[in-house]
Amino acid sequence: MLFISILYICRITKKNKMKKLNLIMLLLFSITISAQSVVEITYLDIPATEIGDFVKAHKKITDMSQDENRTIQASWVYRHWYGSGASVVIYDLYNSAEDAINDDPFAALNKNVKKLSDEKQKEMEATFDVWWSGFNNHWDEMRNYNMDNYFVTKENVDWDIPFVYVEGNYNSSGSEADLADAFMEWSIKPGVKDGLMMAGGATLHYKGAGSDVQFFSTYKDITEFAKQISNSGSDNSEASSKFWSLVEGSHNDQILIHVGHLENGVFNLAGKDN
Repeated sequence: MLFISILYICRITKKNKMKKLNLIMLLLFSITISAQSVVEITYLDIPATEIGDFVKAHKKITDMSQDENRTIQASWVYRHWYGSGASVVIYDLYNSAEDAINDDPFAALNKNVKKLSDEKQKEMEATFDVWWSGFNNHWDEMRNYNMDNYFVTKENVDWDIPFVYVEGNYNSSGSEADLADAFMEWSIKPGVKDGLMMAGGATLHYKGAGSDVQFFSTYKDITEFAKQISNSGSDNSEASSKFWSLVEGSHNDQILIHVGHLENGVFNLAGKDN
C-alpha cells in the first residue's frame, strides 16, 4: 500500500514545527487571562484567479482533517470583495487558547489519508499541493472572543448563503473593551435589532500582528449592506462620541464574501446547491 509521500509528510511536519514555536509563549499568555473563546485568523495572499481552486482544495482537506481529537468549534472562510486586506481569510474558533494550541488537524489528515486507496492517496497529495501553496506569504493572529458581550444576531438566520462580511480594524487610545463596548452600543446592536445587519460583534487583540479591536458585521447581500450604511449608526450620540474619542490613528475596513464554513464535521460551501 502506498502511504503519504515523504514530501507530503515533511510539509505537515514543517507546519507542526512552525506552530510549536509559539506554544511556550501562548501558554504563558493563556494563564494570564480568564477562560474565554479565541479566534485564530489566517490571512492568505492568493491571486484572484486561483481562489476557486484553493476553496475546492480547502473543502477536501478540511473534510479529511476531521476526527474525535479535534478541538476546533467552528471555521469560516471568506474571499475579498472590496477594500484593503488579504484575498482569503480563515477564522477558526476555539473554546480557549489551550484548545487552539492542542488542535492538530495534520495528525487527523495524516491518519485519514492512510486509510485511502493508493489512487486516492495520490489524488489527495495533489489536492494538498494546491491547498498548501495558498499559504505562501500568509500571516496570522489570535484574538479574544467573548460572545456573551461581543456578539449579537437576529433569530433564524440562514448562513448557507454567500453573505457579506464587513471587517473593521481599530486601535484604541484607552481600553480595548471600552472601544468595543461603545461601537457595540452605537452601531452593532441597533444594526441587528432595527436594521439590516444579520449579526455582528467584536474581537480583542491577543497575539500576533493585528489591531486592538476588530469589528465585524454581516448582511444578506451587497444591496442590503449599502442600504444599512446609508443610515449607519444609531442616535446614541453618547456611544458615538465615546467611540470616536477612543479611536487612535487610522483604521481600515474591507468587505468580504462568505464562501463556506465547517458544519457537523464537513466544510459546507455557501449556497443551497453546494
